[in-house]
Amino acid sequence: MPSRVVTVANGPPTAAGPARGERAMSGTTDTAGDMYFSADGGVYDASGTMIGTYETDGAGNVDLVTTDTDGDGVLDTSVADTDHNGSFETGIVDTDGDGYYDTMVTDTDGDGDFDTAAVDTDRDGQADTTSHDPAGF
Repeated sequence: MPSRVVTVANGPPTAAGPARGERAMSGTTDTAGDMYFSADGGVYDASGTMIGTYETDGAGNVDLVTTDTDGDGVLDTSVADTDHNGSFETGIVDTDGDGYYDTMVTDTDGDGDFDTAAVDTDRDGQADTTSHDPAGF
């Protein structure tokens, strides 16, 4: 399988501190060593359990990664590379498994760092707070 270099978004900003931009990928494993991308389109954790899927464009570039890390059948995260530059511009996270996003992060200026976040604090499927930091989170 040809080597791919992509990035996978970290989790959303939390009370413990914001996550910064993206986590690098080299080949078929992210640099943290906790996710593996298989030629079958599956994303696996270190134990070999399938935790998600990825899709590629016609050139073989990864453009969408979705994960269900707790195995409940509801997607936990989705990240998309809409311009196929190897960096994900949008990340959506559902931390409580209700099918609605809790946090959505976006890289609006294309510099590789998420700079806009929308958070649904009351879990009604609507953003309650939105923040933007041109320097990234």
